[in-house]
Amino acid sequence: MTKETLKDRKKINKMHHKMWKIFEDYGGYEYNDEMYWQLQGMRDSLMECEGDSDIPNMLKEATDTMAYFDWVVEVKKLMEREPPQLYS
Repeated sequence: MTKETLKDRKKINKMHHKMWKIFEDYGGYEYNDEMYWQLQGMRDSLMECEGDSDIPNMLKEATDTMAYFDWVVEVKKLMEREPPQLYS
C-alpha cells in the first residue's frame, strides 16, 4: 500500500462518515430513501474494493456520491429558509 493509496482510503472513509452524518441530520423527509440507497451502494462498493488498483475508481464513486449528499444539504437549507406565502 502506497502513501497515496492510504491517503485516498482515508478520504473515502471520511466522506463515507460524512454521508452517514448528513443522512442522520437531514434524513426522514424528502430524499430519505434516495440517501439510504446511496449509502447502501457505497457500502457495497466499499466491500468490493479489495486492492490498491480499485482505489481510484472508489475515490471517484465516493466523490460523486458526496456531491449528491452536499446537494441534499443545500436543498434542505433552502427549504428551511422558504419565506411565508401570503397568498395561497
